[in-house]
Amino acid sequence: MDNRLIYTFLCSTKTCDSQHGKTVPVEGMKLVSALAHKYNIPVTWVVDSQSVREAKDIILQGHLECDDNIIVMIDPSVVFKDDIVPSSKAEEMVILRQRLPELIISEQKKIREMLPWAEANLIGAELKTSALVQVLEELDCIGLWGYRWDGDETDNITDRGCPWSFFYASRDHYNIPTPYSGKLVAMENSSFDLNAVFYSNNPHVFSANPSSLITSGLDLAYGKALLNEYLKNSSWNRFLVFMQQQSASDMEYASYDVYSRGTITKTADIMDSFFDEVASNPNIQALNLPQAVYLYRDEFEHTEACYMAFDSIVPPQIDINFYVPPMPRQKPPYPFTFFYYDQECQLIFREGQMTPVEVRNYAQPPFESKYYVEKDIPSISSFRPARDRDKLIMEFEIESTKRMPFGLTIWDDHSMFNLVSTNARLVKWIGTYLLFIRMDLEEGLNQIEISLTI
Repeated sequence: MDNRLIYTFLCSTKTCDSQHGKTVPVEGMKLVSALAHKYNIPVTWVVDSQSVREAKDIILQGHLECDDNIIVMIDPSVVFKDDIVPSSKAEEMVILRQRLPELIISEQKKIREMLPWAEANLIGAELKTSALVQVLEELDCIGLWGYRWDGDETDNITDRGCPWSFFYASRDHYNIPTPYSGKLVAMENSSFDLNAVFYSNNPHVFSANPSSLITSGLDLAYGKALLNEYLKNSSWNRFLVFMQQQSASDMEYASYDVYSRGTITKTADIMDSFFDEVASNPNIQALNLPQAVYLYRDEFEHTEACYMAFDSIVPPQIDINFYVPPMPRQKPPYPFTFFYYDQECQLIFREGQMTPVEVRNYAQPPFESKYYVEKDIPSISSFRPARDRDKLIMEFEIESTKRMPFGLTIWDDHSMFNLVSTNARLVKWIGTYLLFIRMDLEEGLNQIEISLTI
């Protein structure tokens, strides 16, 4: 990879209630298609067989002109309707394993008959389980879309504990990376302002989606600032995606079931400006989501580490409308924060602090933690930095109550130094912001040494 930022745009086409009953938002799809294709940006349509049946001509034309593609949306909960009520998690797992393949294969078959060019092997779901991951792997699907990073537990579809962006899903724990060579790529439903979501605990408000910007009182300037944060971070990541999503039903001028004409026009203007920004930036590559998934699978056998240095970009003068509970546990501005994950852990650091403020342990998940969060974060018992002419040596002693993945951050600009030696697992420069050190701790006292030279 050449450190370009990948941009993907998704549009949900699910049926909506109207005065005419259940309808597919065809007019909204036409508007979204026209806006994106004006800048040659492909749309990834989130579909089911009903929406394809009513809008296949729009999807086909977009595929021929701009390489549009699809995500097949399913609802695993339908296998429990009527006569089936599982009495335990184990029974639920068995029922899902038995009935999900039929549901998925049936939907894929209907869609492939209407769209013969479509592989229909990228699946979307709100409710996700380990059984779903297992079934999708067995059906040779390439990915599962719809994860939501750091959603509050009051949200019935939360995937809290999972990474953001892309990772290979575990067959045993659907919302963490597999420790083995991956097969099914899991991906978030849209990109978030990681900084604001972490401190506010509200992913509904601080997302990249145009409708979220409108309803939360934010604007295009905030949206572009969010895009710029991702562009900045693409410099030290081998793979990074900025994903936006817009519902076609929110763009239906004819019905006004969701938004007024003025709101729809304002949303369309935001989308147009975003597409113009993406198309005019040589450091951004617009792909449909299946293309991005195939690229990830070709480049990486295991979950690729992701490094995100995130500033507080919420405009201080704007009164945020927290239109979906919960109310924020902290209001902006938020501290500059570094976010990291790999297949074994997720680490979060606040500016100026060497040790993480949160550790999510995927390798040895804490028994008592629902979201893999470690209660006891190891502390630095001794830190000895030393300078010798052109050399900088840093020695750490870290106490840990258990074996666990861990990391440290050395803040400020260390870009003038090069690594000479270390017994840490990884030392990585995050621009001029910080030096990140990834290590594996043993129970007891751990000694870490890093030697740098100019």
